[in-house]
Order: sequence, then C-alpha cells, then structure tokens
Amino acid sequence: MQQFNYSKHKVDELLIDFLVARFPYLSRIEWQESIRTGAIRVNQSIVDQHYILINRDVISYDRPRSSEPEIDRENEIVHIDDHIIVVNKNGNIPITESGKYYRNTLINVLKEDHGFSVLHAVHRLDKETSGLIVIARSKEIAILLGKQFSNQIPKKEYHAVLTGEFEQKEILVEEGIKKNIPIPGKVRIRQIISPTGKYSKTLFIKEKSNTRLTIVKVILFTGRTHQIRCHAEYIGYPILGDKLYGNSDKQFLRILKGEVKPEFPPFGVIPRQLLHATALSFTHPVTEKEVIFKSDYKAAFKLYQPILQGLI
Repeated sequence: MQQFNYSKHKVDELLIDFLVARFPYLSRIEWQESIRTGAIRVNQSIVDQHYILINRDVISYDRPRSSEPEIDRENEIVHIDDHIIVVNKNGNIPITESGKYYRNTLINVLKEDHGFSVLHAVHRLDKETSGLIVIARSKEIAILLGKQFSNQIPKKEYHAVLTGEFEQKEILVEEGIKKNIPIPGKVRIRQIISPTGKYSKTLFIKEKSNTRLTIVKVILFTGRTHQIRCHAEYIGYPILGDKLYGNSDKQFLRILKGEVKPEFPPFGVIPRQLLHATALSFTHPVTEKEVIFKSDYKAAFKLYQPILQGLI
C-alpha cells in the first residue's frame, strides 16, 4: 500500500483535486472510482471525494497490481556479495516506485524473485534505459555508495543510438540543465538547457554511423537527471526511441496517454529509447578496491538490428 503525507499548501483543498493535480497518471474519473471503492483512504478511514485535507493527513492507496503497466521481469545479476548487487537491467522496468509503477519495479522484482529482504537503490537509470546499476543490500552501504555518487567518483559510460549522422568524431557538451517551467502545457519531468541550470558535462564519441543513425559512446562527467537525453537533443541528435526529448510536449503526452503509438519516422514504432549503460566502476564500500563492470550494448539493441542496418 502506498502512503502520502499531505502538507497543506492551499486553503480547503479537496481530496479529489489533490489527487488529480499531484498524480496525473490517472484521470479524475479513475481517482473518483478509487475513492468510491475504498482503495483511497485518509488516516485509514474511508472518505468521499469532497473530503477537505488538513495538514499531516496520511493518504493511502491500495493499488491493485493489475492496474500497473506490464514490465519485463528478466534481468541479469552480474555480481552479488554480502553488501552489493550489480544488475544488468532491461529497457522496460523502472528501478523504484514512480508514477503508475509501485510493485512492478526492479527493486521489488529482485525481492520477489530472489528473496532479498532489504534493497536500496543508490543511483538511477530511466525505465527505458538498459544496462548496469548497483544496488545496496543495507542502508549503511547505500549511504557509503551514495557519497561516492555525490562526489562523482564512479565512472559511467553509455552507448546510444542517435538519430542523424555525426559529422564530427566527438562532441563535448557543457550546458547547464534545470527543470522545465511548471506551467500548463509543459511536461514537468522534462529537463531544459539553461545558463541558470546546474553545470553538466557530456562527451559523445562516434563509433559507427550511416546516413540516418549514429552509435556513440557517451561519457558522463556529471550526473544530472536526463542529462544524456537532454544534451543529445540539444546538439540535434536525439536518442532513437526517446518519447520525451526530440518530441513536442503535446506528442509526448499523446503517447503517454496511449492515444498514439511511439512512432519515429522513418524507423516505425520504437517502444524504448536506445540508451544502454555499458560500463560502471566504483570503489567497493567494504573492500575499498576499485570494481569494474561492463555490459555489451549489442545484446540490448539486438531486437532493433533490422533498423540499425549493420551498425551492430
């Protein structure tokens, strides 16, 4: 059961209005139905949609798993010890609870499939980004690894398929990134390039290309939200299959609502963004030795081999 602690920021805010504004992945009608059936409760009590929220109310949502989007549960554990797990994740699973996903997450699937009792995500990959991620097996280890990521100690490399043919061998991007403007019609999760944004540095290195697509190695020097995707769009080579960057907000929302399929002419329907975390190295939090892990992007992109036309 999900729980949300309400902090009052409006006068006389109705429960239904709060849910619709804060969690737009369901429509007003769907939230009304959840309230009516008792799936939504306030302080463990059944209320109606016109309940006026007060500060510190606890809103509970007993969400059926069948209401969550389907995921791919297949993931490869490439390393495990008493302190950490390194997983090669697929391109159709979120790491932690987000939006429509609560039970269908990598953390929860690992617990269910392998019997882990406690797992902590240390860093993140987008739901549609495949590749390497390290997960802590205790809160203490999560704190130690978290400090490394905050200090940018881990080295991370990615491979991506970009739309368009690179003319240069390398493109270095140093452009600030910040959250989108929270106004109607703008997608809140989109990051934008701005001189007032956080300093961000990404290196794109061409490996193979044809007249339509380029495979690049990507080296991150900073770790901002959606950094690679945002910088790729900025230089004019958005990642193939990226529904958000390289698309208008309107088109992204239409895809998100299921009104249209994620089509990327002339390549057709691409269900995921072709971005893969291929290398990850960091200092083991207990042995204090450097550990290095690698994952081949070709296996992750194999399904799209006809589109890539000999690039993999």
